[in-house]
Amino acid sequence: MTIIRTTTSLCAAIVLAACGSTPVSPQAPPPPPVIDKPGAKLVGVTDANAGANVTLERAQELVVTLPVSPTNGLEWSVVDLAPGVLSLVGTRFEREPRSSNIGEAAGATLFHFKPQAVGKVTLTFDLRRPRSLLPAVQTLVYQVTVK
Repeated sequence: MTIIRTTTSLCAAIVLAACGSTPVSPQAPPPPPVIDKPGAKLVGVTDANAGANVTLERAQELVVTLPVSPTNGLEWSVVDLAPGVLSLVGTRFEREPRSSNIGEAAGATLFHFKPQAVGKVTLTFDLRRPRSLLPAVQTLVYQVTVK
């Protein structure tokens, strides 16, 4: 009988202690990084800066460098670029120089943008197979402000 009373008292104490604890509130996510390089000719971002707020001056240019592996058949493409603020000047693929097998060497696609007018634009990039209607494997977004 004493074991049952002791166990019941212990369970009641645990329940009461749990009721008295304060709930843990979720922490707010950290703010996105801000990339601002006044006076620099080129401002560069990579996949590590995804979600960043990028500030450009009218004389600066933006280079977005995104990694690719030619063996998986996936390519980066610009998905959403509202006209007027930025224009895509060109893209190119650069291989990593350390690979002995050029056909399978990883590298990066570089997207080169020039400001056209003061304003804000969202740059969205998708990684997918060319001409595929399947959802993107990865999507990256940058908020760009031209001052």
